[in-house]
Amino acid sequence: MTVAAGATEAVAVGEYTDYTAPANFLSSSTTAHTVTVNQKATSGEAVALNVTSANPDTSAMYLSGKETGRGTLKISHNGYADGSDASASALSIDLKVSGTASQGIYLTATDGPTKGALLVLRNNEGLDDFVVKGTGRTGIGIARGATPQSQLHVVQSADAPSALLAEGAVRLADVDAAPTNAPASAGRRLALRSGRSPVLEGRQRHRHPARTGVRGVAMELTPEQLVAEFQDAVMELYFARKRIALLEAENAELKARLDAAAPAGG
Repeated sequence: MTVAAGATEAVAVGEYTDYTAPANFLSSSTTAHTVTVNQKATSGEAVALNVTSANPDTSAMYLSGKETGRGTLKISHNGYADGSDASASALSIDLKVSGTASQGIYLTATDGPTKGALLVLRNNEGLDDFVVKGTGRTGIGIARGATPQSQLHVVQSADAPSALLAEGAVRLADVDAAPTNAPASAGRRLALRSGRSPVLEGRQRHRHPARTGVRGVAMELTPEQLVAEFQDAVMELYFARKRIALLEAENAELKARLDAAAPAGG
């Protein structure tokens, strides 16, 4: 069935109308939508458009476009100012049937990597709350449109107790050398070199004398400087203890080898 814009409306006969040819809706209008489906009911479970398919060999629906400044699919949720729609969402996906191995969201680039971002979530002004760049670099809370300065770049928000919280084991893989491409302004680098204990590298600690007479001027630490000094001290103490434990283990192993190689006394 083909219905041109302005022609007689298509009317289904009964629950379903079986057409011998696919339906095509054509229009060249720059102001009117080619097809508009409007559900006027204000209650109930009836939807405006219900698309189903029994064909397991292909998708239930194809959607393609050639946009330059908009999404191929635009979803808008017209919310409620009183927040009564807290259980609603702009997109809801339900993977049904127990035992299914279906993927929730699958994104790929069949003709080559995109130069744009793979995922951008923005809710707070001026920020990319979560972004995955085409390179795979991931940013959380970074400036809007900025490039993550590491494979994972997390910026602590003002109301967050910390930038990162890990509950459970955290593993650091061995690296041949500490990375050198992280900006010094971002702080120190933590690297686990092969065969060694973890080390902190980066900018040198800036010691602030609590009280020192420099040309008769007394200097005191600000609360922020005190916290920074304490954090540095705790971190260095932690790694010093790890290093001591490693040295003790190496010493015990060496002693055992020496004892095993020593000739038996007479």
